[in-house]
Amino acid sequence: MAQPPADNSPDKQSPVTDPLMPDEDTLLDYINSCPTPPNLRVIAKAFKIGKDRRASLRRLLRDMADRDLLAGNRRGIAAPDTLPEVTVLELTDFDDNGDGIARLAGNDNGTQPEIRVILSRRAGHAPAVGQQVLARLAQVGPALYDARIIRILDRQQKQLFGVIIAAGKGFRLQPSERGKRGSLEVQVPNDMTIEAGDLVEARLLPTRGYIGKTARILVNLGNASSPGAFSALTLAELGIRHQFSDASISESKGLKVPSVKGRRDLRDHPLVTIDGADARDFDDAVFAEPANHGGWRLIIAIADVSYYVRPDSALDLEARKRGNSVYLPDRVVPMLPETISNDICSLRPDEDRAAMIAELNIDKDGKRLSHRIERALIRSHARLTYEQVQAVYEGTMDEADCNVSHGILHALFGAWRALDEDRKKREPLALNLKERRVVMDDCGNAIAISQRSQTESQRLIEDFMIAANVAAADTLIASRLPCVFRVHDTPDPKKAATLTKLAETLGSSFTTGQVLRPHHFNKILALASDTPDALTVNEAVLRSQAKAFYNTENIGHFGLSLRNYAHFTSPIRRYADLLVHRALVDASASPKKGPKDGLCGMLADQIAEICSHISETEATAAAAERRTVDRFAAALFQTRTGLVVDGIIASVTGFGAFVRLEDGAADGLMPLNALPDDFYDYDEQAQMLKGRHNGWQFNVGMHVRVKVTEVTPVTGGILVEWTEGGLQSDHPRRKGQNHAKKSFGKLATVARGRGTSNGMPRGAKGKGGKRKRR
Repeated sequence: MAQPPADNSPDKQSPVTDPLMPDEDTLLDYINSCPTPPNLRVIAKAFKIGKDRRASLRRLLRDMADRDLLAGNRRGIAAPDTLPEVTVLELTDFDDNGDGIARLAGNDNGTQPEIRVILSRRAGHAPAVGQQVLARLAQVGPALYDARIIRILDRQQKQLFGVIIAAGKGFRLQPSERGKRGSLEVQVPNDMTIEAGDLVEARLLPTRGYIGKTARILVNLGNASSPGAFSALTLAELGIRHQFSDASISESKGLKVPSVKGRRDLRDHPLVTIDGADARDFDDAVFAEPANHGGWRLIIAIADVSYYVRPDSALDLEARKRGNSVYLPDRVVPMLPETISNDICSLRPDEDRAAMIAELNIDKDGKRLSHRIERALIRSHARLTYEQVQAVYEGTMDEADCNVSHGILHALFGAWRALDEDRKKREPLALNLKERRVVMDDCGNAIAISQRSQTESQRLIEDFMIAANVAAADTLIASRLPCVFRVHDTPDPKKAATLTKLAETLGSSFTTGQVLRPHHFNKILALASDTPDALTVNEAVLRSQAKAFYNTENIGHFGLSLRNYAHFTSPIRRYADLLVHRALVDASASPKKGPKDGLCGMLADQIAEICSHISETEATAAAAERRTVDRFAAALFQTRTGLVVDGIIASVTGFGAFVRLEDGAADGLMPLNALPDDFYDYDEQAQMLKGRHNGWQFNVGMHVRVKVTEVTPVTGGILVEWTEGGLQSDHPRRKGQNHAKKSFGKLATVARGRGTSNGMPRGAKGKGGKRKRR
């Protein structure tokens, strides 16, 4: 802060030329150094100007204002470019510390001051890039401000994405967001060319109302038909980082495998990796052998990422921002540069690698007897795929065919059977859902959507990893060190109540008044197992569950029926696991000298904020995968436009029903105006749409036949129209009419009105009829 003169005695000179009055530069330096604009009294006090000279000071300040050197209002005096204390900001990015970078909302002209938004994710949901916030500013330097959020403003996003469509002699923009039916005029920069089918990022130009809105194209992401276009669009929409900073790339070069000193040498143990055929980063290897006590000795080796990625390094800050790797059908956005994830930390066969190992001793029923976690040097003896291991398990292939020694895989199977016994006693949530995968050709073009169920080889690895994760959590709890827990809360009774009628339909009962346990849900799942309704019931149970997330407070994991649980087994692709590794390094270190690759004194509040952040990035990654798969599925479904296909109602909302098409390859929306003509009421608990007049009912699990009316690949949206199916209950207006009913599984009953060509009730108005929901 500028130092005011020591003395100011009365003087009759003009304030502009008064040598005892502070000069203009001194005044400006002082005013700019104040966190908030000072008023006349504050300035006078700072420069020790008495009341008898304040009139002169006022004239000086007024003269400076007339010459645009100062600006002022009732709150105080400031330099003309000083920002108001409270204003609206637009978040543009995040810095290396996780704080926001913002600019004045609605001001695209001139030089912007530097504004840092101090985020506290513990106070609530953090804003996203492009979102506007009302913030309180504090000036901390010339053209430098700190801002604290008062509230996040729910305003229309100015940034949007979409596909260019032909319109007459020009083009328009069709937004990629689902539900946006209209198109916008486009303004194209002079140095850019566009054509129909291009995916673009644009900025909405300010106008009033929605009619006549114009978007200025910012970036052309490439044509929608080109390989990788859908993934590029999703990454841009969700603001997912996919380019590494120069500093992090530089740090990732020249890394070397450490010596065996200070590590356990396990290079002679025949550890093997088991992953998908297309995997490139191998972050875990496993080994098992019979133990003298009649049980099993297990070793789960995990890449020692914490040795290479040190706290607060450029690599660490980049990994923290990303939170996790993002897996899309045709590309992977890794959390760490490929020189780490696919090279120095990848447990490739016949290469020495640094690892963190969990050694577990279990009895014949899978109960853990003892464990220890330590650093080691390992060497993978084979890179195996799930398909190979499954073939050995089923007896269609021998271990020799996989280039592993006799007994290695069979020992893994034996240990897994013991773990499976323990799993059955725990009774975790027994969901059985297929995973949708996009099948690509050699040129990167999608050719099909496949659905894959979990195999025994995948369950083996899953149970080994769960056992290691529990051991890691128990170790940190015993050491009284900070732990990033993976927690899953008990389901909300209101959500779970939606299963009551579903259970009744299956011949069971489900009461939310009891203390819910996974076995209550498993009872419903077991009744639907091996029936046509299995997938529908599994999805309904999944929707009733809470979301798993990361937290420093341990509330247990409901779905796994575990009291203590943490993520330890994938530090290459999850930042949570990296934090757990660092805490485990601290747990094994000498108390006198903390390691450089531990938590390094990270405070509990910092870890809690990181937990909130990485829970958000995980949700974003899941949304990115889902959105991209939906787009590929819609693109493949485009050839079926106009055809009638079979479907099952997967979920019901107040605006229509979502129909699973072709056994889950894609989902289509059947809006209210695509149902038989009626007024429809939405029963959320029963998950049903019910017509008031003609008695039509549509609920989860019903088999229907629908016509594909519209497919929009860029949004991933498929619209369908009812042709037949559903239930038409007895209704006063329907008495005396005949009904043809046909059963499709326990949950589905189909009725078609007679006497009409399209199956609609007599007297229905057709598509133009009035529909209403309440």
